Amino acid sequence: MTSLASRWRARWKRWLDRRIPPAPQVTLNHKSIFILPTRTGLLFTLLLIVLLVTAINYQNSLIYGLTFWLFSVSLATMMFTFRNLSGLTLAAGRAYPCFAGDVIELPLRLIAAPKRFHEALLLGFPDNPAQLTDVDAAQTRTLALSFRTHKRGPLQAERLRLDSRFPLGLFNTWTWIKLDFNALVYPKPETVPFVFAAGEQGDKLVGAPSSVSGQQDFQGLRNYQPGDSMRQIAWKQLARGKGLVSKDFDHDEGATCWLDWDVLAPQSTEVRLSRLCGWVLQAHQLGWRYGLRLPGKEIAPDHSDGHRDRCLEALALYGFGGGAQ
Repeated sequence: MTSLASRWRARWKRWLDRRIPPAPQVTLNHKSIFILPTRTGLLFTLLLIVLLVTAINYQNSLIYGLTFWLFSVSLATMMFTFRNLSGLTLAAGRAYPCFAGDVIELPLRLIAAPKRFHEALLLGFPDNPAQLTDVDAAQTRTLALSFRTHKRGPLQAERLRLDSRFPLGLFNTWTWIKLDFNALVYPKPETVPFVFAAGEQGDKLVGAPSSVSGQQDFQGLRNYQPGDSMRQIAWKQLARGKGLVSKDFDHDEGATCWLDWDVLAPQSTEVRLSRLCGWVLQAHQLGWRYGLRLPGKEIAPDHSDGHRDRCLEALALYGFGGGAQ
């Protein structure tokens, strides 16, 4: 039974991918909108049938008129419910990176068509909180949808569900769309003691730190460079109107180390990446100059926010062979 259900889910996903392919931006139309009566709508249909049978049985013109008038109301409701989604454009934004297992906030822009109002829209990912919103004609509404990540690498978000029962709740119209959010998921950091590669002289550790940040001599000021730590910025100089400059320190070479893939053998790939991720965060917090060695990739020792982000990106994309999608 489980195998049959999984096969049906796989067929359903393949059919959705053909009918509503993944894209950074989707405009809803008849191909991407589904509509069915709600439970209230089914009860309303049963009421119409009872009224029609009563009218036929008693040949009562007033009941005939009431029945057909209510039927026309239901048809108009179905049209307005469908039009409430039709023409709405959903566009994915760029999200900030996060670590696997964290909840990421995905920016979503809702763009209304001219002269078209979109009311009582319920949006959300499965097993994640949904949001209720409206979009006025020719306006744009930006939402931040919550999505819990599970795997590192370019974010692979599930299909987003958009529902509406506007205006009378007799019909439910919905769509399942898969947007390409440009986001990156770092490995889940694992905090373990540092292990450094053994050097040629017995048990001596190559790059083992001999001191920590805070023991470095101040050399002067230099122009701000993208990736400099917020702690390096000379805020007093900025307040005096002298521009954005950074403090320059004489780095202690004893605080330089290499974070090496090979020292974590024979652990699995994901365990190695998680531990290297934890080491990158620890070394950055301690103020060390650290480098990263991965199979086929090497990042020279440095210390800055940009350097930390480059190391985390390399860990996140290991084995993918490309950037975030």
